[in-house]
Amino acid sequence: MKSMTAFAEIVRPLEAGQLRLTLRSVNSKALDLSLRLPPALFPLEAGIRAQVRTAASRGKLDLSIEVQDEPSLEPRMNRALLRAVAKGWQEDAEWLQLPPLTAEAFFRLPGAFQAPASDLGERLEAPVREAVTALLEAWNAGRAREAERLRPFFEDGLRRLKALREKLKAEAETQAVELPGLYRQRIEQILEDARLAGQLPAERLLAEAGVLAERQDVREELIRLAAHLDDFAERMDRGRLEGKAIDVWCQEVLRELNTTGSKCKRIDMTRAVMEAKGVLDQIREQSANLE
Repeated sequence: MKSMTAFAEIVRPLEAGQLRLTLRSVNSKALDLSLRLPPALFPLEAGIRAQVRTAASRGKLDLSIEVQDEPSLEPRMNRALLRAVAKGWQEDAEWLQLPPLTAEAFFRLPGAFQAPASDLGERLEAPVREAVTALLEAWNAGRAREAERLRPFFEDGLRRLKALREKLKAEAETQAVELPGLYRQRIEQILEDARLAGQLPAERLLAEAGVLAERQDVREELIRLAAHLDDFAERMDRGRLEGKAIDVWCQEVLRELNTTGSKCKRIDMTRAVMEAKGVLDQIREQSANLE
């Protein structure tokens, strides 16, 4: 069980300077990786992305890799350009009435600094890969800790659903006893209004009332609901609560609750169904943040 929201950071010393890596993630239906690297490490990008795909199946991830205090990354001033600009400026300054050339003006020119010629990517390939592996391990550990913080919430939600299911079961037993008599009275009233009273045998009235009462029986739905709740408890015990699977589970539970609610004839049953739907919606919302 892992959360989609987590943050990890590691620092690795180098012979000169250090590596600093950070990774943060939020929920997303697909894997969306944003990778920030210094230009010298661009050749390593494909390998880094492949490493991340082995550790994450979905989520919006923001991975940043910095090389700090590395001498070979220091930019070099373009001295050839400086000499050419200074010479041309001096030659044309008088007749063009140009002000003196300043450092600020030169540094605004494209190409004033040259990218360092460095084999840094080749030299740091192994340290970077090792650091990314360590970062992903720390990130996954953080995701697991974050998911564990949700466990008490899911346990409480399951406990409330089980209690509401027991309440529905008790109400359903009472309803099953009451409905045949209520339907028989209703049929007798309809026959009396139609001036057909006494024209149907008592056994036929009882049979028709029983058929109508059976259509409103919700005990089968409550048996399936209990099985779904047991399945959730088993998943939680095994640490296998996954966002997509729990979404499907919530749909199945909601189907049973909707069917039960449509057959309710007692106000306490209706209230219990409504409360159970509220608890289920909370579980669905929180489980969306699980991988």
